[in-house]
Formats: sequence, structure tokens, C-alpha cells
Amino acid sequence: MISEEKKLQITDNIIKSKIFLKSPKSSALLRYLVKANIEGSFLKEDIIDFEFFGSKSSFDKTNPRVRVNIYNLRKKLDTYYNTIGANNEWKICIDKGQYSVRFEKQLAVKKSITNLKFQQVFPYLLLLAFALLYVLDKYKASPSILWEQFYTNNKPNTLIIGDAFGIAGTTITGSNGWTRDYTINNTKDYFNFIEDKPELKKNTSPAQYNYITGMGAHASHDLAKLFSKQNSDFDIRFSSNTSIADLKKGNTIYVGPIRNENKFISLFNNSNPYFKLNNNSLSFSNHKVLPKKNFKTNNSGFDYDIAIVSRIPGPQNTEQFIFFSNHDIGVKATIEYFTNADSLKVFNKKHLKGKSHFTAVYKAFGKDRTNLAIETIMVVPF
Repeated sequence: MISEEKKLQITDNIIKSKIFLKSPKSSALLRYLVKANIEGSFLKEDIIDFEFFGSKSSFDKTNPRVRVNIYNLRKKLDTYYNTIGANNEWKICIDKGQYSVRFEKQLAVKKSITNLKFQQVFPYLLLLAFALLYVLDKYKASPSILWEQFYTNNKPNTLIIGDAFGIAGTTITGSNGWTRDYTINNTKDYFNFIEDKPELKKNTSPAQYNYITGMGAHASHDLAKLFSKQNSDFDIRFSSNTSIADLKKGNTIYVGPIRNENKFISLFNNSNPYFKLNNNSLSFSNHKVLPKKNFKTNNSGFDYDIAIVSRIPGPQNTEQFIFFSNHDIGVKATIEYFTNADSLKVFNKKHLKGKSHFTAVYKAFGKDRTNLAIETIMVVPF
């Protein structure tokens, strides 16, 4: 491992070199990226555009400013390590297609290898290639402790997407359509509603289809990439078609809203020692060290969204990973974070302390639901 102080010293040495002295923008950008590496921040093009370049307008993908500056910085680093920094112990790398830096240890024998003839080293290179293929075939990338049981406990995995119950009938525009009422989450709720308002019985009925938001598609995409790296997969179901009995059959990942009164709320409450969800409130209590807290989970969702992520033990030795938020941006941002290898390493080191179960509360930001970023409110392992 390389310390934070060492990372900063390496950065200072590069910036003071002749190659970087006349490039203040590349120097500043390098400092910014190294700081993000130390803090464990997850960087994307739009985040760099906003934080480093100070863009006050909506992010425009057609503007190549971030990509061009990252490209120029990468080229300057290549020049530095091919000349002045050829014998440095550590190397700062920016992989193609990436925006984050990583620190790589350079081999001290680099110069001596160039003096060997190809015929001399070819047999050893061939042997090394076969050895690497064997290792890569035998050992897949090590999974994060948060997801390991989903690949290894021999239980089927299911992604359950929270869908919303709807009412078919006359809409506010006077046409026939689909209406959502968050106090009516199933047919039983609907018929209780009709008993109170019988005048609506002729013009309404339970809808024949339910509704999901973009969080379902986003989660499916990110989780599929994560699971494919471990040669694993999962089924997909809607929460309206899922019973408690189904949850006992395997591991489940739930993504969906809080306010639709789904069965995963009771699962969360029953399996969680410190947190409880009730209507639009999340309460925290009974912790030996941390004080009681209450969070309001309901807001407009235009500027930010409260997101809850919880990894809890399920029934019959199954595992449950729950992603709650009332709007798209909460689930989208947290799913993106918890399926990213770098983010998972930072989270494991900073918060888990050897434990695999936890509940975390985040404030998710997403202007126009595109620029996803999260702010940690609290993380409690158990």
C-alpha cells in the first residue's frame, strides 16, 4: 500500500518537473485527481466538469473540455515516465476511457530487460503467458465482501423491482388512463377506497398493469455488469408478483420506492437492529454509541433524494440487498456506487470494519436526473 503522504509527494515531484512547469492547467488537474483518489471519490466526466472547471450550466456531452484535458494530462505523464521519471518507484496512471488516477509500482529491472535478445527471453515469455492464462482461468476477480455471498452460497439470485399499483379510469384530463395514488397499493386498498367513495365505482377499476420508473432499468444494467464479472446471473421480478415465500428461496436485491408500502419495508424493519421505516420517516435508535436520529424520506426529488441502502441477512440463510428511495435519483446513484469496484473498496475499508451487513443513509443529487452524486449521511454496520 502507498500512504497519502507518499501520493502527495509523488504528485509534487511531477508538478515541479520541467515537463509540467509550463502547464499550470495539467498540474492543477493532476492535483485534483490525486485528491479525489485519496478521498475515495468516484469521478465521472460531468462531476469533473462541475467541480474542476466550474461549469454553472447543464452538463453538455458534446463539449470535449474534460476529455481533451484528461488526454493532454495522460500524454504528459507518459512523457514524464519515459524520461525524467523512468526510474521512479511509483507511477501515476490514467487508464484510457477513465477519469480517475491510480498508483502503480514500476519494475526496477526495466532497463536490464531491454538489453536481452528476443530469442533469449521468448521461451520465458511464452511460459509466463501460459501461467497467466491458467491463473486468470482458475481465479476470477475477487468479489467484494458485500456481494460475495450472492456468488458463493449456492442460492439463486433475484432482482426485484418495485412497481406501483394503479387505477384505470378517467384521468384529470377527462380521458381514460392510468392513475397513481400512493395511499392505494393493492386491490384490497382499492376496494376499501371504493367503499368510502362509491360514486367512483362506475368510472374506475384496478389497472391491469403496474408502473415502474427508470430506476429498474438502470439497476438491471449496472448489476448485470457486476454479476457477469463473476460468471453469475440473476432473475428479474416485480414486487407485486413476489410473495414472502419467494424470498425464502434465494438471495434478493430490491430496488424501488419506499412509499408504495411494499413487503420489503417489513423485511427491512424486522432484520434491522437500529433502523425502522414508518410512513415517510426513518428512525435510528438503540445504538450503544450513536444518538437517536430521525430522517424524513419524502421530498420533491427535484434537487435531492433520500436513499437507504441496507445489506441484511434473509430467511433460511439467504442474503438481501435493499435499495430504497422515493425517486429515481436515489436508487440510480447508490446502485452505481455499490456496483463500482473502486467505490466498494473505499466503502469496505472506511465503513464495514470486517462486517458484511449494514444500513446506510445517503442524500442523492441529480440535476435533471443525470448528474448522479451522493453525500453520506450515516453508515452503521452490524
